[in-house]
Amino acid sequence: MILVKYEDLLKEKNYTLIDVRTPKEFREEPIPGAINIPLLLDEERVDVGTAYKQVSPEKAKELGVEAIAKRLPEIFREVQKHAKGRLAFYCARGGMRSGSMAALFEALGYTTWKLDGGYRAYRQYILDNIKTYNKDVKYIVLHGKTGIGKTKILQKLEQKGYSVLDLEKIANHKGSFFGGVCEKEEQSQKKFDSLIFDYFYWNRPDYVIAESESKRIGNVYVPEDVFQSLGEGIHLSLETPIKHRVDIIRDDYAGATTEELQSCLDKVGRYIGEKKHAEYSEMLRQNKIDELSEILMIEYYDPLYQKSIDKYVYDSEIFYETLDEGVEKVVRYLNEKGIFGKEDTE
Repeated sequence: MILVKYEDLLKEKNYTLIDVRTPKEFREEPIPGAINIPLLLDEERVDVGTAYKQVSPEKAKELGVEAIAKRLPEIFREVQKHAKGRLAFYCARGGMRSGSMAALFEALGYTTWKLDGGYRAYRQYILDNIKTYNKDVKYIVLHGKTGIGKTKILQKLEQKGYSVLDLEKIANHKGSFFGGVCEKEEQSQKKFDSLIFDYFYWNRPDYVIAESESKRIGNVYVPEDVFQSLGEGIHLSLETPIKHRVDIIRDDYAGATTEELQSCLDKVGRYIGEKKHAEYSEMLRQNKIDELSEILMIEYYDPLYQKSIDKYVYDSEIFYETLDEGVEKVVRYLNEKGIFGKEDTE
């Protein structure tokens, strides 16, 4: 069994990264690309921990060995199913769980690594290196009011081969009180940081196009160096007619239930007063979604975001009637600055 640091593992190609922690630990703080083959299940780890605290370390070890012994055939089958090249095992701190698995499979004839320091060392490495890889990246930042279509423009730019850092996509959140509706499961801070590190490590961009963001997106926080770069970037102001913004909002929230929208509206209600909250709730009950979207943008979100918009000096102001026109004008601006996507250079 050989210890391997995560930065050295990144240089390798033929290996399988296996997380032997519980499913809960893996969900909350995975290493992207790893496969979870737990040594103990969630409830088993709780039982072992309880025995350790309330009875003795020896009793905890006994319970752990019994639980693991029952799962060994399943663990072996899972490793066989996924094994490719060397097997690199890790746990929380690079201790007993990953060490025992690496030793076992080495005894069975596999070539194994144990991730030095486990997840904790990996976590420290990516936090240190987000700063390193972000350091000299030029940011082109899109600004605009709610419903302007910034995220959709980013998606279309990415399809054209431009370097796009879509923080809201990585966060599984659109950034407002309604931002978690129609999104996947809530993102964890640790997974958010991991995905940002992976973006920079694997793409090594000279520039990124991103959307202006608050420090917090949903329940996660943008890494400080990235947030600072957003503020120091080149800023573009986007604008489109209110009717087009309503169309974009309708598309963004097409899959939302009335209950989900009401829950978000209740959060806004703390800031708009009881009378308006009652009026808006009645519009929602009557399914007047377009009217509700327009009035919320004009009366609540636009004044709120205008303060942020007014903080910056803009290199260009771009008005468009359709998203395709908006993308075309942003591309024209980028090309004038010597920035081209893959489609532009083919």
